[in-house]
Amino acid sequence: MSNARACCFQHGRNARIGGFADATLMGKIIRFNTQFTPTHSKKMTLTKSLFLTLMSAAALSRAAKVHYDLDLTWQRGSPNGHEREMIFVNDRFPGPPLIMDEGDEVTIDVTNNLPFNTSVHFHGIEQMNTPWADGVSGLTQWAIKPGDKYRYQWKATTYGTYWYHAHDKDRIMDGLYGGIRIRPSADRESPFSMISDDPADIAAMTKAAHDSQLVMMSDWDHLPANEYMDALRDTGYDIFCSDSILIDGAGSVYCKDPEYLTNLQPAKVRAVITEPLSDKGCHPFMPVLQGDWEHHPEKLPEGLNSGCIPSEGPRSVFEVTPTDRWASFNFVSAASLKSLIFSIDEHPMYIYEVDGHYIEPQLAHQVSIYNGERYSAMIKLDKEPGSYTIRVAGHDNQVISGYATLAYKGGEKNKRESTAYIDYGGSNTTASVIDLDTTNLPPYPPILPAEHSDDFHLLTLGRINSSWEWTLDGTTFLPANLNQMEPAILNPKAPGLDSALKIETLNGTWVDIVFQLAIPEPTKLQPPHPMHKHSNKAFLIGSAMGKFTWGSIAEAKQSSPDSFFETPVYRDTFVTAPNGEAWIAIRYQVVNPGPFLLHCHMETHLMSGMGMVLLDGVDAWPEVPAHHR
Repeated sequence: MSNARACCFQHGRNARIGGFADATLMGKIIRFNTQFTPTHSKKMTLTKSLFLTLMSAAALSRAAKVHYDLDLTWQRGSPNGHEREMIFVNDRFPGPPLIMDEGDEVTIDVTNNLPFNTSVHFHGIEQMNTPWADGVSGLTQWAIKPGDKYRYQWKATTYGTYWYHAHDKDRIMDGLYGGIRIRPSADRESPFSMISDDPADIAAMTKAAHDSQLVMMSDWDHLPANEYMDALRDTGYDIFCSDSILIDGAGSVYCKDPEYLTNLQPAKVRAVITEPLSDKGCHPFMPVLQGDWEHHPEKLPEGLNSGCIPSEGPRSVFEVTPTDRWASFNFVSAASLKSLIFSIDEHPMYIYEVDGHYIEPQLAHQVSIYNGERYSAMIKLDKEPGSYTIRVAGHDNQVISGYATLAYKGGEKNKRESTAYIDYGGSNTTASVIDLDTTNLPPYPPILPAEHSDDFHLLTLGRINSSWEWTLDGTTFLPANLNQMEPAILNPKAPGLDSALKIETLNGTWVDIVFQLAIPEPTKLQPPHPMHKHSNKAFLIGSAMGKFTWGSIAEAKQSSPDSFFETPVYRDTFVTAPNGEAWIAIRYQVVNPGPFLLHCHMETHLMSGMGMVLLDGVDAWPEVPAHHR
């Protein structure tokens, strides 16, 4: 086979912090995971509450009705010790996790008490037969105005790890996000026997997966989202600098010596970026990164790319019970700008689920994760009871790290520091550290796409007009005012989409899309673009360096068979190469008629226009319920 490729101080005595109960110890806030589930939520319907309280684990696979209320407010908070205005969901950050079972009927009422419009997207949820619940303003719904309430209803047709977030402008950067976990049905075949053939281990892993802990990872900036975007427009720079990495909404600002940070970069990066990093670990604005467009460095806000000011915030603690033998974690990248790397000191991880779908488990010490992606990891609880560091580092575009703690219940704090697999810059500490090979993640049980497709589209990814503006076809933007337009779900011929990049497909057909990176001089590098597809998942069928010069996948396979995978990865986010001309190819079947986004999940890139509309199944367009019109 080819080798191609929480925070914040709440307002109110009984407030909760990101799914954690607070305790004060020597003047500092620590966070202990309480595994928030709908049984703890007064927002849930009585039907589900009684169901979860009284029924056995086997009965959890039976469908139930689940109801959540999400109240969005704009308040001051300090997830990394620095106070700013931000979004809270039910007076929490991140928002409360939504826990449900495969097959459940889900109702979510969102009340917008923010001073601006918004919408909520349920990332990775396929929205089968409910495209109007996908949560994209101007595409699947009208924006939710301040003071209004909007009801989302959908069925949990799949199992796995997902998340919800803002999809109106760039409000993920202000904190509108939270995790979703859908527990698999009792008859769902799991891959745990591929990790161990010991029945006791398999039973322990099955329990661990059922009780798995969500780990929400994100970047965080002291500037609100609108001011951050203004900085890009005013300076002309493509800016990636953040102040902190948060784990479950908690983190700190670490200021390091620029020389130390510069030396932590991989040799391949230092060979291209020859100038020193800032004291925040951020790249200088060099032509090799920014191109030769017009720039205005004098308009750069103070402290955005340099001028680090340290601050100390809370630190998340994830407790495990050693007698359980195994523990499971669902890692979610809610990052706006950063690709990340995560690891757990001294605990090898068996990655068993990717973007909400089982895979053949893969052993890894560290995992690269891109914006919007999810990985579920099983770890064996066989170490000395104590505390071990969970590390999350920036990957490529900034040298930065955040930390949390894995704590064995009943164990004392280690007398020694736990041994790290990665350093502050995300590089492996020894040659024996195993990276996850993200091209080798075979779905479990095995599934394959159709051998041939019915449609083919070639997209060219690159900058347009300036360093910070991006496109998927070299000429066209996703309209910046999409959130103000008549939703395409109501009218697929809506005039607002006239200027948008879009693809029309027929129901039941198989569609190929190739993403080609265009690298004009002097910009020799592009950041990896995590391309996220709304609705159903797709197969990553191939990738290679160079130009895609063929008129179809069939021609490319015949000419370059080593560029295609024998067991394609099945997921909803696909990452382009970080350097040079290259392409990736995906294949999906149209099974859910409606308008869905395909876009780069870097918030600033999406805001600049790096997205397109898939008008899937135009021959079977759905009738929208009256209450969604």
